[in-house]
Amino acid sequence: MILWQMLKPGYILTLDMVFTPKIKVIFSDGAFYNAAPVRYFLSFLNQFFDGWIVQKIVLLALFFCLGYLAYRFLPVPEKYYARYWAALFYAVNPFVYERFLAGHWTHLFAYAFFPPLICYLIKLGQDRKIKDGLLFLLWLFLIGIFSLHFLIMAILIAGFYLGYVILANIFTDRKKALTLIKLLILGGLLFAVASSDWLTPYLSHREQSVLNTFSAGNWEAFKTASDARLGTTLNVLTLYGFWGESQSWARYFLWPKDNFVFWLLISVFLFSIIGLGLYRGLKDKASRSNSIFILILAIFAFIFSCGIGETIFKGLNLWLFTHIGFWSGFRDTQKFSAWLAFGYAYFGAFGLILVGEYLEKIKFKFSRQVLAVILIMPILYTYTMIGGFARQLQPVWYPADWQKVNEILNQDQDNAKALFLPWHMYLSLDFNHNLVSINPARSYFDQDIIQGDNMEIGGIFSQTSNKENMAVQQAILAENADPDATLDSLLAKGIKYVIVYQTGVANDYLRYDWLKSARLKAVSTGSLTLLRINVK
Repeated sequence: MILWQMLKPGYILTLDMVFTPKIKVIFSDGAFYNAAPVRYFLSFLNQFFDGWIVQKIVLLALFFCLGYLAYRFLPVPEKYYARYWAALFYAVNPFVYERFLAGHWTHLFAYAFFPPLICYLIKLGQDRKIKDGLLFLLWLFLIGIFSLHFLIMAILIAGFYLGYVILANIFTDRKKALTLIKLLILGGLLFAVASSDWLTPYLSHREQSVLNTFSAGNWEAFKTASDARLGTTLNVLTLYGFWGESQSWARYFLWPKDNFVFWLLISVFLFSIIGLGLYRGLKDKASRSNSIFILILAIFAFIFSCGIGETIFKGLNLWLFTHIGFWSGFRDTQKFSAWLAFGYAYFGAFGLILVGEYLEKIKFKFSRQVLAVILIMPILYTYTMIGGFARQLQPVWYPADWQKVNEILNQDQDNAKALFLPWHMYLSLDFNHNLVSINPARSYFDQDIIQGDNMEIGGIFSQTSNKENMAVQQAILAENADPDATLDSLLAKGIKYVIVYQTGVANDYLRYDWLKSARLKAVSTGSLTLLRINVK
């Protein structure tokens, strides 16, 4: 019901999610290598299946994990279908909706792994079993290979929870506290060894990390989005606030809030159920300790997710950016809303239980119907996820011109580089219904492609640390430059071809006057034009 027509043959291309016929393992300069296992695994699958089939496998696995892992591991009683409610809300909510439209499938996998991680974290704190510790480390490792942001978030959760357990037992049950400390040290060493493939390169070349490019300009460009009717605070509380909401990209899509009156009525009903669940969870002795922990988690999630948006927490979050070294990596602080979604799923399930218990107590005749209505609340709250995200993401094929250009480039025995224009990190592709997506050229073509790394978000044009890209950018965008000098500069860098996406260049605000040079010979024409640079 969620993926719908997205499972038809073809590629789903949306903002940061781009799949191509051949899945290449590519890392940008200064990037972390934590995702290497995932990328090599997809490349391995690509040996047996076309790229579009690999993507379907990824999409099916993602939404299976989002639903099943929440159902299996959220600490919710199996009563009145409460676990189904928790799983449904965890998989269908505005956080998932926005992130999927933005192509953040790796972050969503990490988000899907939070329920088992927290399940085994709680078991580890209570029982101190090595088995629970190893399973906790396994899920922590899986989160790490999909998203470093979520890895740091998971470590913060574990540090807070286990730190509290150790301090609470240091005088009353010293043996338990010392056992936990030993397990933490051992677990930390095991995790460091398992993650050494990306930790070692980062620690030995920290000065080259992309984190060094994150400054106040990034914090402002990626700050939590506000809403004209809700402001920032309510926007975050309702699981919105993704920075992309304030970008032109968002106007391509439907939002549940567009139908504001309906959305408001559903929101009031939904959050009433969550509020009842909060009461039920804190009242019941069996669930009180977990409920307090998850409530604290949700409160911190809300505070951090507000970021430097216009809320009372702006000063605190700005202080964190300024004084806590790793915090600058959370330029997109709305990722913390993942914890908030976790809390809502947990307490909403208890709300369903409370209503079910009350209806059973008064022997209400239509109790099953009432529970059924509550059960479908998550779907109504984010109804635009159903039917293939309201059919907004349609499978497409790369045009034949792309394959034709690729074959011509492969025939060149010199393995020459090619420059792709327009010079942008993100493009609106006509064959993809004009949706904005990251430039797929480097992934699509077999030869080495030089393309723009300029994300052009907020006041930031580019933050690339790739010296070759910076030099090419300076050459091709220089005003009033001699065309011959520009082409000679490209040849000197081993760039023999220029690939021109005609629609993109025709509508581009950047100018490439040197393309009119007689030294450029058309090798192939069409939606993509392949030009060869002739020596002067």
